[in-house]
Amino acid sequence: MKNIYDLLVPEKNLHARFKLLTESNLFEPARNIIENICNRFDDKDGNFIKDFQSTGFDARLWEIYLFIFLFENNFEQIDDVNRPDFHVQKNGYDFFIEASLSAEKEDERYSREFIKEAVEKNDLKIQKELIDYYSIRLGSVLYSKLNKRYWELDWVKGKPLILAVTPSHNYISKFIPDAKIMEYLYGIKITSEEIGGLLLNAKNEPVEEHIHEGKTIPSNFFSQPDTENISAVIFSNNCDLHKFNRMGFEHNLSKRDLIIIRSGYEYDDSKPNAKAKDFAHQVKKGEVTENWAESLTIYHNPNAKIKLDRNIFENVKQIWVNEKGDFDGIMTKKFVFHSITITSEM
Repeated sequence: MKNIYDLLVPEKNLHARFKLLTESNLFEPARNIIENICNRFDDKDGNFIKDFQSTGFDARLWEIYLFIFLFENNFEQIDDVNRPDFHVQKNGYDFFIEASLSAEKEDERYSREFIKEAVEKNDLKIQKELIDYYSIRLGSVLYSKLNKRYWELDWVKGKPLILAVTPSHNYISKFIPDAKIMEYLYGIKITSEEIGGLLLNAKNEPVEEHIHEGKTIPSNFFSQPDTENISAVIFSNNCDLHKFNRMGFEHNLSKRDLIIIRSGYEYDDSKPNAKAKDFAHQVKKGEVTENWAESLTIYHNPNAKIKLDRNIFENVKQIWVNEKGDFDGIMTKKFVFHSITITSEM
């Protein structure tokens, strides 16, 4: 899929982030790495470039991210069907992935300015609303994809089916902890006490529903009707232009002298039950410290008819429910919960 930056839509219809990507010197690394990635795969539905340039920018960026994540993890991507989005195979084991995201709305109440003002005023009511809204939006996305009933397609029958989702509905959605999507998927809220810098006395509290401004959806997605046909959910809150910009810069895909500073919270593997630790560092050209799987989690459905092989992915955070009914899983050594990136030019 070449020439993704050759305009196919009128200038007035270009997405703001597409314009930022193509016009700003600060995003040259992202521009180049996205072009390189897109050269590797085909436009199956014929609308990819138009969507990428206009209303579907974030959704198509999420597909680009998933493509390179799968490529990095040595999956063969088979372009033999037009849906779901990905048919992948490794060592004779194949499965399907359908991608989606919680997109921005034109009449979005929680604008960037609205959220910033609420944070500056430490408005706890609005902050709680944002978390409730987050659960509602991601839940609605997954429910919508569930209604597509991809498992009934002849080529999907008998194969694991995964839904891949990322939050992209407002300015703060990617900063809300991934624990909230886990809470929605399993209907369990995990609470703990911080004692001496450690998270102790963890308790599981059942969550029945999620409510926001009069709208209510049931929690515990994996227990809802028809979800037994979903093997797992892939989630990442680290798919934006800054991700591609950092990766492109580390891989020498820029001639510009940029200063890229990244800070945030990451997993602390120094001792058991340690809380997340903060970090800050300068992203350097030619020094690869980040990979595509860094903030990605696979949540396995305990009620799935067809289980996803947990061993098919490497170096990826995974969560499942064990034989005792307890949460279990794999934690990667470096897992970034969320981060911010500031870029400038020398």
